[in-house]
Amino acid sequence: MSAEPSATPGNAGWAEIVRTGHLPQFALLCLGIWLHAADSLLVATAMPAAVAEIGGDRLVSWTLSLYLLGSILSGAAAALAASAVGLRRAFIVAALVYAAGCATSAMAPEMIVMLAGRLAQGLGGGLLVALTYVAIQRVFPREMWPRLIALMSAVWGVSAFCGPLIGGFFADLGLWRWGFWSFALQAVLLAVLVPAFMRPGGAITPQRFPLKRLALLSIAVLLVAGAGVDGRALTALPMMAAGAVFFALFLASDARRTADRMFPARAFDMRSRLGAGFVANLALGVGGISFTVYGPFLLNRLHGVSALGAGYIIAAESVAWSVTAVLFAGVGEAAERLVMRTGAVIVMFAIAALGPLMAEGPLWAIVLMAVAQGAGFGMLWGFLIRRVVAAAGDAELDQASAAMPTTQQMAFALGAALSGIVANMAGFAQGGGEAMEDVAVWVFAAFVPIAALGAAAVWRVARG
Repeated sequence: MSAEPSATPGNAGWAEIVRTGHLPQFALLCLGIWLHAADSLLVATAMPAAVAEIGGDRLVSWTLSLYLLGSILSGAAAALAASAVGLRRAFIVAALVYAAGCATSAMAPEMIVMLAGRLAQGLGGGLLVALTYVAIQRVFPREMWPRLIALMSAVWGVSAFCGPLIGGFFADLGLWRWGFWSFALQAVLLAVLVPAFMRPGGAITPQRFPLKRLALLSIAVLLVAGAGVDGRALTALPMMAAGAVFFALFLASDARRTADRMFPARAFDMRSRLGAGFVANLALGVGGISFTVYGPFLLNRLHGVSALGAGYIIAAESVAWSVTAVLFAGVGEAAERLVMRTGAVIVMFAIAALGPLMAEGPLWAIVLMAVAQGAGFGMLWGFLIRRVVAAAGDAELDQASAAMPTTQQMAFALGAALSGIVANMAGFAQGGGEAMEDVAVWVFAAFVPIAALGAAAVWRVARG
């Protein structure tokens, strides 16, 4: 095995972001992150009002599934897009596609049109996020990466609180469509500002449109999303298995390419630091999503927490992620390895503890474990990305940068589908108190082995 590049250069101080003149560019990247991060939470609170007006309650789950599909597809193609049209043009296209999706949703007369808008929002939003990671490694000095990624995490935390407030504000006024319009206007503003403030960041290289690979990836994501919507083990498990087959076919087809790969060649290969990083991203993302998916239901039905209260307990995880990311962004090389490994263990412990605590309480301990889970992710995420990108060869820096957030979106889709299967097998549909306690235990306990795999992968990445 060839030696992997060093992943731990010295960290620049916070003042370097301002002193080197990078602040305007980074502010634009944060706006793109905000649009994607706040969107889903805004929609979650505005959708009941939308359904009351346009109908389509049976299709509500697809507003998230199609958004995820669009995010994953565009994120996977982000590196190719940046090479084909340039970083600035790719950002403008992403912002305008997102704005068009918001406008479509805002004007939707029925749910089918809303779903088309949500797909376009996902395509634009996913591309914005993936391009942000490409821009980080293209435009900014490597020693700045951990602090920049920490600040991006802080934007996610802010969106966790502001997204529901914005959506609820417009919904309560009977103006849910204006929630979508407000984000469309922000996306147009981003498209206007990019040419003025963003540096080019890389040469333009003509690329072929990867139609076959995107088709394979689309089928894989749709099968997993469909399994999550179905939730019945007899039909959902075969759908997920088929989705895994199509994703494997996508990776195999992508690996055979030379100049236009969408993922790095050794993604998900535990024998390399890069591959272990992708495994850690996928496994910990799958393991940690149950709290987001089933936490509000369980908090309400077992502990009497209101919908708003449950939403902000869920949001506490994101805030903890943001705070710890900023606090630990500047640690030195030796401490970095310890912080990463400690964060992985904390995430695994929190997932294991949430099952019995969610079933029996007390509520304060549930909140504490939610904060712990977020804090663990915040401790490791920025360093994980930097080490994965540093382990990629020069020819695959863009692919590694863009594929990490895309893999995270895939993990959320897969984890949501798996948690739905586990919950239904544990009796979620029965709805009784005893059944809910069983659900509370198993939707977390079932993911402890997956979280353990993710923790082991983090230790592999942190080695050396």
